[in-house]
Amino acid sequence: MRNRRNLGSGDDSTDINISPLIDMVFILLIFFIVTTVFVDESGLAANTPEPSSNPPEDPDQERVSFLIRSTGQVMYQGNEIALAGIRGIVTPAMQQEQYPITVSIEPGVPMHRVVAVIDEAESGGAPQVTMKAVSE
Repeated sequence: MRNRRNLGSGDDSTDINISPLIDMVFILLIFFIVTTVFVDESGLAANTPEPSSNPPEDPDQERVSFLIRSTGQVMYQGNEIALAGIRGIVTPAMQQEQYPITVSIEPGVPMHRVVAVIDEAESGGAPQVTMKAVSE
């Protein structure tokens, strides 16, 4: 009879060769990197002017201008106005002549406030609304 070894004895140890496993993982990693399709997410398009240090060529072109303060106040010619009052200012001005409306924005203004002001100006008949960043 043969001598049977005890499977639980500690002298014989079997090593698992993991180098083929590492090779396989590396090949899978390369495969997934090569075949991955990166989706280009589209965001909200903003028509912003190029920054320039030159003043506007025609000062009469910018007749209606609103300022949104960092506190959320909307100002027109130095006076605070309500959000609903923007349409009442823009509509009569657009009946005389079509020209762009400028919205000046101080740093820290919530974007929903900017969008609400622009929406009210467009509802009043503004053909184009231009945003401009200003310092406090």
